[in-house]
Amino acid sequence: MENITGQVVDMKVTLKWNKPITQIVDEATGGKQTLLFMASEAKRLMEPYVPARDMVLSRNLRTYVEDGQGIVHYISPYAHYQHEGILMVSRITGSSWAKHGESKVATGKKLTYSKSRHPLATSHWEKAMKTARMDDYASAVQSYIRGGSL
Repeated sequence: MENITGQVVDMKVTLKWNKPITQIVDEATGGKQTLLFMASEAKRLMEPYVPARDMVLSRNLRTYVEDGQGIVHYISPYAHYQHEGILMVSRITGSSWAKHGESKVATGKKLTYSKSRHPLATSHWEKAMKTARMDDYASAVQSYIRGGSL
């Protein structure tokens, strides 16, 4: 940098933040509220891909923020079974209808989902949603952060 007389002058600038950088980023992006919105929006966009004979699985869930991440938690006892898309049977009876407390084992046989009531239903529904609707998801989140409407 040159001063008025044309001499080269060294200059050092030090910035001190009044808040931790992570807090500044959280405030700029909406923090936990944005993470909760992101989880809720993901849940909404995933719903067509969640197996839903009676819609219990897609309605029996919670969205919340934990460890800096938005979470969509499917609560039904069979949620993991449906998500993985592999037939699991009771260790004792070999039936897919295990009693409460019975453990199950994977058979390696893929589940088939009824397409008559929910034609897009599939295992790993979050991946199907990302493939089909990621642009919609990103636009909704950007709009939310900017304070716009969807």
